[in-house]
Amino acid sequence: MRIQDHPKQCFILYITLVLISSTVSCLHEVAPSHNKYITDSYFKEHNSLTDSKFEDYIAQGIAYGSCELLEELKVGTNIISVHQKLIGEGSHRHLSLSIRLESLLESKSGSQEFCEAIIIERLPSGVFADLFELQHLVQRGVFTEAGVFGDTNLELPSFRSNRSLIEVHLDIGSKLSPRHKDEVEFKIELPLHARYQPLGHGFSRVEFRPPNVFMQCSIERTMEKCLFPLSYRNGESKADEVVWEIPCGDKEHAGIVSAITFMSAILSALLIILVSIYYSGSNDCPDLKQL
Repeated sequence: MRIQDHPKQCFILYITLVLISSTVSCLHEVAPSHNKYITDSYFKEHNSLTDSKFEDYIAQGIAYGSCELLEELKVGTNIISVHQKLIGEGSHRHLSLSIRLESLLESKSGSQEFCEAIIIERLPSGVFADLFELQHLVQRGVFTEAGVFGDTNLELPSFRSNRSLIEVHLDIGSKLSPRHKDEVEFKIELPLHARYQPLGHGFSRVEFRPPNVFMQCSIERTMEKCLFPLSYRNGESKADEVVWEIPCGDKEHAGIVSAITFMSAILSALLIILVSIYYSGSNDCPDLKQL
């Protein structure tokens, strides 16, 4: 059998190879490169996210080291305030963050500096982020890097899932907006989704904590990078309290919903069987159609 005699088979084989190549490329782009993220080491040691262990990791587990770049850079190392609010309605919303720093970035030697802000948002139980949405923002240039760590199973309900966090990197130079002479501000929005809550009455209250903010800088004439955390001025966290009230399912409606779902599944299965029998019977007798 010669390949030239079967152009259709060659075309199908070509399309299949193209689809496989595109799928592999897509998976490569979506999957975060873990060596770029500072929270990756935490989840190599811990199976779940707890605030106390994560705060210990930030204080002791990250090797900040002594950075000579700090002697050449004037960097806003203090956070003045963090304003948070939820945007949107329903189970798909955006967490808006507005972060104010004390001072502008400035190189004492006159060399061009490259700095990026790293924001880590620890999500409360009952809320998750979709990595594909964040990677789409990376492709649009909103973030330079974005990753989700922890429980990334999007289908699990709240009572079966663990917490997760978002780590995003953004070019600080392109996101800064001057407010006063010694203050700068940048704003971001993180797409979030609510998990299914346990059956009950009313709403589940989900509270967001202030994010952890880091700065990573380098100078054009050196490959050295300096990573350091940003702390709140005067040691006080000035962040808005953000609460998401997620509706719970009513236990009184559980029986009705289950019965309707079961009947819909049975009817759909019967319809699929009937359609399959009808079309299989028609294809078995092609000669009768010609008569």
